[in-house]
Amino acid sequence: MRNKITLAGDLGSGKSTVADLLLPRIGATYYGTGKIARQVAARLGMDIAAFNIHMETHPELDWEIDEPLTHLADKPECMIVDSRMAWHFTKGSYRVFLVTDARVAALRILNAGRSTEHFDSEEEAAARIRARKESEKKRYFDLYHVNCKDLFNYDLVVDTTYATPEEVADEIERGYRAWQEGEDAPTCLLSPKRLFYPDDAPDEEKVNAYHTALECGREVEKPTVVSQDDNFYLTGAPEVALAYALAERTFVPVTLVHETVDPAHYVKMEDTL
Repeated sequence: MRNKITLAGDLGSGKSTVADLLLPRIGATYYGTGKIARQVAARLGMDIAAFNIHMETHPELDWEIDEPLTHLADKPECMIVDSRMAWHFTKGSYRVFLVTDARVAALRILNAGRSTEHFDSEEEAAARIRARKESEKKRYFDLYHVNCKDLFNYDLVVDTTYATPEEVADEIERGYRAWQEGEDAPTCLLSPKRLFYPDDAPDEEKVNAYHTALECGREVEKPTVVSQDDNFYLTGAPEVALAYALAERTFVPVTLVHETVDPAHYVKMEDTL
């Protein structure tokens, strides 16, 4: 019964907005634990950051929120499940994770004006987002012995930093339809603007050749990327990623690899071009 999408992601990555776009497209109903968590936090007189820290020593609250996820796989209806842990508990789902830059996420949360999340500045919001991510990572590992931030857990990873909600929804729907047909290859789509590139000069001939191939609709190889400390570092075929940037593509498909890199040998895209 391939009719469930489990949607997780970074704070401020746009999960709720994307879910709203997808619901009518695939004829799904919505189930979200974020709203439940915010309601419980408000009941306890806490903002969501304090509530997450509180839950580190109150695992019964996590289990109260997450236990119903185990039963959703048996429901016949098509569903989008917006939850940090649904990928783990709702078996047989199409597992999606949305990533975004912390500062962009901070601006989104500030603009959303959620009553349970109060910040005085973008810097404070970004710092609180990082703290909450670490809190959740520790809590879920201690409670369930899984790393919810490990991108290898997911069928599709999409970077929403420079993408519109419609573009993100398009990619999720495309991947979901393929998955329903039995295509189970994991996919990672990142913004070429957000990547860190090796600090040695790129091969301009290769960049131009790949750019021409993209403009002609031909397939090109996938760059390899390491996810480390919430950043993405190119370890192979950086010229392909640059070609995607020159072609003004929103996403570059990449292959995630298990490696460690030295960030001192990498630069941002604007320092590469």
